[in-house]
Amino acid sequence: MSKCPRCFTALSPNHHLWTLPAQSGGTRYRDEVATAYSGAPADCGPLYTWSRSPGYNGPPPPLSEANRALQGAAVEICPMCHFTLPEGWRDGHAICIALAGARATGKSLYIAVLVKQLELLCERFGVSMQPVNRGTAQAYAANFETPFYVQRGLIPPTPTVHTQTPDYREPLMFSIGTWHGVRRFLVLRDVAGEDMESGDLHAPPFRFFSHADGVFFMFDPLRVKTIRDQLHDLLPAQVVSGGDPRSVLANLFTAIGPGQPKLAVILSKFDVLRALRDVEGSEWGLIMSNGGAAYLRDTSDGQHYDDVDGQLLHEEVRSLLIRLHGGSIVAAVENPPAGMRLPSRNFVVSALGHAPSGNRLHARGIAPFRCVDPVRWVTSSFGVL
Repeated sequence: MSKCPRCFTALSPNHHLWTLPAQSGGTRYRDEVATAYSGAPADCGPLYTWSRSPGYNGPPPPLSEANRALQGAAVEICPMCHFTLPEGWRDGHAICIALAGARATGKSLYIAVLVKQLELLCERFGVSMQPVNRGTAQAYAANFETPFYVQRGLIPPTPTVHTQTPDYREPLMFSIGTWHGVRRFLVLRDVAGEDMESGDLHAPPFRFFSHADGVFFMFDPLRVKTIRDQLHDLLPAQVVSGGDPRSVLANLFTAIGPGQPKLAVILSKFDVLRALRDVEGSEWGLIMSNGGAAYLRDTSDGQHYDDVDGQLLHEEVRSLLIRLHGGSIVAAVENPPAGMRLPSRNFVVSALGHAPSGNRLHARGIAPFRCVDPVRWVTSSFGVL
């Protein structure tokens, strides 16, 4: 059973909904459902719905029936949020991942690099990773690829849900090949740090967290003053902003609600901590010089996701988080206030490999580190990547 790429709700074979797209002409109506879930005014054409009758075990009606009923070329939409489903979406399997964190944790940079790293990984497995539709291709190119890989600069912060342009509202949907006889899709959704810090996370635009297969919570080590002080002479001046990651994590649990996604706690910008190797006489210098540590090895492009290495990394990062005064984050994950613990694992990633100089990339370019690890942890449970 696949999931809607916007609200992440499982698409039941017992309920189908079709409408006419805007380009077909005809009367348009304000779509209150789509408006609520997208956070912006939306409209739709006439609707045609089908629900399975009691005792009927046959297939749903063909598209031609919806075409006849609506007197035009119908498109299928999600019965929950009215997002237009790409062709063939129901026949495949979508693995849906949501990203969250305070402002300036590097989520957008991570997405930009992650997509490229996953493309290379898919090539190693003999499959092709491609955008599902033109909307995803354009959104990734405009918001991630061009500012980062072409202009060689940093990516502007993700706009809040009520100020986003249409391409930002588009979930990033990729086809990642056929695995075990089923076509697989990967969906990535990001939320602005400002929304995670102060938004209404009970609102429909954020309900996808509850239905995600994986939720990535990113934690910035530069939020720790003692770390910044030790790196003062080693790194270019950094602009440190954003809310307290502890409150963001609490808000994230509110958004997840009764859901049971896998929770990846990701220590981002790990190149910052690795730079502590050069701080003489520092306790962190000794920690970051341990050549046998899993957090200093990159095994993320192996033939299989190494679960043993992942468990070792999990425990090492747990210790790092505690040393980073992130013990409250560890406690919240392992003993959440709601009392229902999520399956979780700790990770380190570096999208850049070197700290940027202001708003420009380092002159040495980028050297991603362990970026695909969290994704492989989620997808490997489905026998994918």
